[in-house]
Amino acid sequence: MKNIYLLAGLTLFGCSNKEIDSAEIDTVEIISKIVLPKIINETSGLEFYNNNFITHNDSGGEPSLYVFNEEGEIVETIGLNKNPDFEIENNDWEDITNDNKYFFVADTGNNFGNRDNLNIIRVSIGANLMVDGIIKISYSDQESFFPRPKHKYDAEAIIIIDDKIALFSKDRENLNTDLYLVDKDQNGQQILTSKFNYTVGSLITGGDYNKENSLLALVSYNSKGEQYLILFENFELNNLENNNFTKYKIPIERAQIEAIKIIDQETFWITSEDEGVGSPFMYKIQVK
Repeated sequence: MKNIYLLAGLTLFGCSNKEIDSAEIDTVEIISKIVLPKIINETSGLEFYNNNFITHNDSGGEPSLYVFNEEGEIVETIGLNKNPDFEIENNDWEDITNDNKYFFVADTGNNFGNRDNLNIIRVSIGANLMVDGIIKISYSDQESFFPRPKHKYDAEAIIIIDDKIALFSKDRENLNTDLYLVDKDQNGQQILTSKFNYTVGSLITGGDYNKENSLLALVSYNSKGEQYLILFENFELNNLENNNFTKYKIPIERAQIEAIKIIDQETFWITSEDEGVGSPFMYKIQVK
C-alpha cells in the first residue's frame, strides 16, 4: 500500500469505530529481523518457493515475482508477461498463495472502492513460472464505484483452503473482515458473496493457512498503526460460525505488515513494506 493511502486511511476512519481493547490482546516475540532489498520495498505477499521465499510489490510496480533467500538476497526476478495470451499489470497486487500446482496473485487491492478490474492471476508452477489464467472477481452487493475512503470492497489476503481460494476483505468502515470463496479452477468472471463476517477490530493485510493443523493466520493493523497477528485454530470452511480466533499484538512500530507465512503453530515469517522511512524487512515472530 502506498504511504499516502495509509496516512489517509488512519486519518479518515479515525477512532469512531469500535476496536478491541489492548488489554484483551496477547503479544508475540520478535525472534529475528532481516533487511530486504529496496527492489521489493513494497513487498506485499509471501510464499515458499524452491527452498527460498517469493514475493511481489504492491501497486504500480513491475508485474514480476521476486525470489529471495533467508539472508534477504534476491536470487531471481520472474516477469509474468511471457504469455502473449494474457496482458498482466500490477494494478494493486496484495497477496500470493499456492496449491503446489499454481501460484495465485491477488490483484484485489481497492483502496477507494472504485476499481472494476479486480482479478486473481493464476501462475503455473514449473520450470518457468507462466501465467495461464485470470479469475475476474466482483462483489454481488457493490452498487457504487464512486471513490470514497470508507468501504468494504478492498481485499488484501488470499489463502488456499481445501479446493477454494479464501479471500479476506479489508473493511475500512467497520474494521471487520468478510470471507469470500473463489473457485480456483474456474477462469473468467466470478461474482462473490460474503460467506461470513468476523469482528477482528482491525484491517486485514495478509494471510496464510496450514492444512496439517488447520491453522489460519492473518495479519492486520488498526487506526493507531498498531500491528496484529490473528490466529484461528482448527479453522473449518464447513463450520464458519464456530471458528474462533486469538489476537496478538506485534511489537513493531512504524511498519506496515503486509504478508505472513506459517512455519509451525507458534512461529511465523512476516514482511513489512518500507513505508518511505527506510528498508523493507522480514521478521520471524513467535507466539509467547
